[in-house]
Amino acid sequence: MRLIKIKMKLTYISLALILLLTGFAILGCEEDSPTSPGLPKNLISFGFNNYWIYNSESFENDSLRYRNVDTLTIKDEVLIWGSSEWMQYQGNTNVYWRNGVDGVWRLIINNEYPFGIADRYYSYPTAAGEIWYAASTDDTIRVVSIAETVEVPAGLFEDCYYYQIVSSDDRSRISVWVKPGVGIVQQSNLRFANNDTLRTTSLLKEYYGSN
Repeated sequence: MRLIKIKMKLTYISLALILLLTGFAILGCEEDSPTSPGLPKNLISFGFNNYWIYNSESFENDSLRYRNVDTLTIKDEVLIWGSSEWMQYQGNTNVYWRNGVDGVWRLIINNEYPFGIADRYYSYPTAAGEIWYAASTDDTIRVVSIAETVEVPAGLFEDCYYYQIVSSDDRSRISVWVKPGVGIVQQSNLRFANNDTLRTTSLLKEYYGSN
């Protein structure tokens, strides 16, 4: 009878160890893979030499100001700041980006912030209705939807994340549609200056991305 009890105790101890180790494994997976099943790990791919080509047009009130084909390219170099690696778009000297476990972060280094200031800019993964504040530019950012379908020259993109960025004085409003794993597929900027309304829209035409 005593032998049976010892075996039962060993069985319970083994089961407890298995459950404990399983719990650690699950926690480890959550830290390494913060996104839910089916979602890409990163919202925007900041791989070296990645690029996005956009058809852009700008209006002042109802008058067309210009139509352009604009290209965003990731530089093949990194900045180490706060023990993290930050990427930058070609031609932009003050703003850097990186993917974190809670979304895309933006770093600004300029005359106002010579030592740098970083904010979470796009929450990911997230849910519709989430709101946060970016102190570096005094903006409020809101998630409108995470299930938008957007059709642009580059194709049809489903399950896009739709963000709205509004300045504290409400004179600048930016709407951004992001396809996880690809990047920004559509963006609309609305700005009120004196008695004029300035509006710019960019639609993704072509892209190349690799993590």
